[in-house]
Amino acid sequence: MMVLASTSGNTNEAIAHLVAADPDTVRDVIHAFNERGPERLDPRWAGHRGGSPPSTPSPTAM
Repeated sequence: MMVLASTSGNTNEAIAHLVAADPDTVRDVIHAFNERGPERLDPRWAGHRGGSPPSTPSPTAM
């Protein structure tokens, strides 16, 4: 969504407001896409630093 909004001429600030993100994050995503292509849009790239994903407590554990 960020890259598509960017191609429409929206500013980082406008895109950030649209997707509830920081303008610096929008800039980083767009720059990564421009440098490395669509594989940078993999959702695992956003904020995940490796290892196992956080676990969700089971309903019986509450």
